[in-house]
Amino acid sequence: MEKYLIDYTEMAKNGQLPPTVGREADADRLMYILLRYYKPNPVLIGPIGVGKRSVILTLIKKFAANTPDLPPEFKDIKVVGINQRQIIAETKTAESYAETLKDVINYISAAKGKMILFLNDTKLLSKDASSGSGVPVSEFLKLKIAAGDFKCIISSDIPHFRLDLESDTEIMRHLQTVYIEEPNVDTAIEIAASVKSIFERKHNITIPKSIMVTAVKLADRYVKQRTFPEKALDLIDEAATLAVANGEKALSEKELVHTISLWTGIPVDNVDSEEKKRLLQLEEFLTRRVIGQPSAVRVMAAALRRSRSGLQDPGRPIGTFLYIGTTGTGKTELAKAIAEFLFNDEKAILRLDMSEYMEKQSINRLIGPPPGSPGFENGGLLTEAVRLRPYQVVLFDELEKANPDILTLLLQVLDEGRLTDSRGNAVDFRNTVIIMTSNVAANVPSYKRVEVLSEYLRPELLARIDDIVSFIPLTVESLEGIVGIHVRKLYKKLVPLNIKLEVTEDAIKWMAKETQIAKNGVRQMRRLIQHNIETPLSMLILADKINPERTIYVNATEDDKRLELSYTKKQLSSGNNMDDTPEAPPPPPVYDLKAEEKQEEEED
Repeated sequence: MEKYLIDYTEMAKNGQLPPTVGREADADRLMYILLRYYKPNPVLIGPIGVGKRSVILTLIKKFAANTPDLPPEFKDIKVVGINQRQIIAETKTAESYAETLKDVINYISAAKGKMILFLNDTKLLSKDASSGSGVPVSEFLKLKIAAGDFKCIISSDIPHFRLDLESDTEIMRHLQTVYIEEPNVDTAIEIAASVKSIFERKHNITIPKSIMVTAVKLADRYVKQRTFPEKALDLIDEAATLAVANGEKALSEKELVHTISLWTGIPVDNVDSEEKKRLLQLEEFLTRRVIGQPSAVRVMAAALRRSRSGLQDPGRPIGTFLYIGTTGTGKTELAKAIAEFLFNDEKAILRLDMSEYMEKQSINRLIGPPPGSPGFENGGLLTEAVRLRPYQVVLFDELEKANPDILTLLLQVLDEGRLTDSRGNAVDFRNTVIIMTSNVAANVPSYKRVEVLSEYLRPELLARIDDIVSFIPLTVESLEGIVGIHVRKLYKKLVPLNIKLEVTEDAIKWMAKETQIAKNGVRQMRRLIQHNIETPLSMLILADKINPERTIYVNATEDDKRLELSYTKKQLSSGNNMDDTPEAPPPPPVYDLKAEEKQEEEED
């Protein structure tokens, strides 16, 4: 049966176990549990990558060293594991596999306490374990542990512990759970330093000590969904392979930064020190997209600088903001601009319309349905999106319409930077920017704003918001600037089509005026461009009535009622009458530019 066992104690004596650092206190706790009369079988639980195995290996090294201060109960003790790969290789059926496992367990029992079984997972204790011809292996093993035939050390992540062990009250009477905390940054640096030589030999590369420190700090800042020490060691390992591929003799910060960028999707420029310069110019960046809201831009820029300078609470999101303003004033556009600045992608934004979450049961859509319900395995819309992409802007639109239970959920996100989904997983929100919008209190004085908001939103929610950002109604001048942005976007779409288009100043003023009258902000502006420019232009394109050699001008008509497309650029001497309320725009006409060309030729 020896060939089916892994003798970890002998491996420790031969120096075949990896280095372990900073685990002595946890290892001593295991040793004390093994000496107990009741529940002498420790079960180490904790997130994946937190170092549960390292704790056990530290204990095994104590046994192997056989120092004078080692309790006599552990003299000449062996910690062994079951080599399931070897058993699988030598058995042909599930029955023979299960029977061989039972023989190995009996062999450990026969050692009369001189062998401690180390189970690196809970598979053999699961009800799904192979049964063979008699008692299932899981029950057979549990009976041996309960009888005290040998002691056992088990390592498990939390979901598998709950699934395979926690609900089994009989076996839990003999097990003592030990939760392994994630090491702090200083301990992670010590652990990384202890394995530096291993990585250097593996990759045949030099790794400066300072780079190990940098790797831990980068992993701490940007890799929030994983735990130390695993995430730091994985970063060093992958970055070293990148350095070798690039022909480097030593690992540098450049490879670490590039690897972080690959992992998180954050552009390299946003990871390195250049971010400081970009933050100082944040207002300039935001005002390129958000026009007419200087106060909102200043508030956001100041808040983001505070958070990115290291002064923010590390246990909360990057920033939490409530945008107050009427529709079409630029609230969503500013959120997109923030996403573009922080993550170099305006699509790094999750928008949730709270008018769809007015019912109590709609909370299941956000965090996932309860166990046993359809769709449970898919998780929640909010939690899964943030779990898969932790760096993004989360936009809760029209917050006041959400069910109060959903607002209670937000308290946890804003206060602790995390949210537990229906499967029990804690999703990290510390790398998100939380933006909530509302039309409530948009037109009240600032000193009454909180009072009015408190009628719709809980005071404890308002207290957890970093800043309430007001959006003012857009002036005609601001709207003209926004029209210009949309017109430039239209120009870019026409370049591949080889179409020359110019929107005149009068046409821009007309669209700005119409937008202000409609009081729907930018949404009305988009409709005007579609109805008055894109629709007739598309019909001309499909009818093949455009001369690519000539420029099409978009003019305001003399009666200031609509726009028209022409090969002639018109300047209205009388100017636009800003006081007239225009009629509803007519159906989009089809302009025959070829007929206009023919008429011009006849006049010549």
